[in-house]
Amino acid sequence: MGYKPKYAASSRKREPDVIRTKPEPEKKPAPPKKTQSKAGRIIRIILTVILVPLCTLATGKLLMDMAQTVGRPKTAPSAKIKSITSMTVLDDFDAYVEKAMSQADSGLKVSHLGLTEQTEPTEEETEPVREHYTIPDDALVAPKPNPSCYGQVDSPAEMEPILKKAKWILDGQKTYFQTNQQIYEDSYVRYYLDDSIFAVTWQEVHDDSVYTFSEIKVEDASQFRRHLADGKYGSDTQYLTTEMAETVNAVVASAGDFYRFRNFGAVVYQGEARRVEGTYAETCYIDRNGDMHFTRGGEVLTPQDVQNFVDENDINFSLAFGPILVDNYELVEHTWYGVGEITEGYARAALCQMDSLHYIVVTANTTGPHQSIPTVAQFAKNIAATGCRMAYCLDGGQTASIVMNNDLVNRPVYGQQRKISDIIYFATAVPEGGTDNG
Repeated sequence: MGYKPKYAASSRKREPDVIRTKPEPEKKPAPPKKTQSKAGRIIRIILTVILVPLCTLATGKLLMDMAQTVGRPKTAPSAKIKSITSMTVLDDFDAYVEKAMSQADSGLKVSHLGLTEQTEPTEEETEPVREHYTIPDDALVAPKPNPSCYGQVDSPAEMEPILKKAKWILDGQKTYFQTNQQIYEDSYVRYYLDDSIFAVTWQEVHDDSVYTFSEIKVEDASQFRRHLADGKYGSDTQYLTTEMAETVNAVVASAGDFYRFRNFGAVVYQGEARRVEGTYAETCYIDRNGDMHFTRGGEVLTPQDVQNFVDENDINFSLAFGPILVDNYELVEHTWYGVGEITEGYARAALCQMDSLHYIVVTANTTGPHQSIPTVAQFAKNIAATGCRMAYCLDGGQTASIVMNNDLVNRPVYGQQRKISDIIYFATAVPEGGTDNG
């Protein structure tokens, strides 16, 4: 939330259809052309080598049965039955041949037109086997993202092919981002997609504030990470969010809770309770499955209380700011909170969990002509509208910032970032950034 007054921000800049003509009916099949495709030649060979001999064999069999029937009139009833049986077999065979010829003719037309026949794709064709990657717990930095996996478009509609390519990683989960999203007029949509992470970042206007959203889906919980300045707990050095994001190879990063600036909440780092002041603050915890948990003021008051909670829930790290905005899909209302300013308009920031390994980080700022900034209640209402399962306030004010591809996306207070002590970030787990999933 921050401790800076409101301000007036300066402006920032803001398939064709395949036309097929109906072919003239042909009086007789045209002979194969010399430029016939490989598929056409294969089909012709099948017809010649298999179907024609079978037709000849069946015709010969029928003639033999007819000759036997004429030469033995006293056994006409049985011959008739045999003849009928033969005719039935031939009728079935004729139907099979007709079907095969029709399919062959269709295949030849498709091949001749240079088109791909519309067949139901197999599972192997649609979902190739992908390796599951994990970032080691002791890794100080993540693998570098592949630059070719980044991209940007002018409108949400242009994201449709990217969303289709990301379908496998979403695994049936729905995104808040949609191709008909109404984005801020002077913005565009950024994205990243490789074999372990999908991220899309854009801006919207709500209540005359510009909200910057970055929605991320990862394959492994190790890709949701927390970084402290200098890579260690307790460092007095502070850096910009963009600087720390670049240092750790973040795909998307957000400022965290600025834990070195204030002394409240439960600070957990690398599964260990480091500092506890739980009298009134609400704390957010991230477990090793990537799920969010909360404790309220007064629930954990000692380091041992927190460590017990950490051990019972397999917690990896915590964020100490608040308040809680959404808990198990329910909007949480506050009339008072001991941290920051909740009833006045301030630049805001939040972490939201949509589903398993599926998150949104969001900020609300003044930008261009939109000069309002929300109270916690207004911010929580717009956050809940995303359909998130859990949501928690991070440090706002000048701290609130979102970075993608090492670029600051939102406009912080006073138009510049504040040096801070920590970030949360989402990273690729593919060694050396992998290959372009597109």
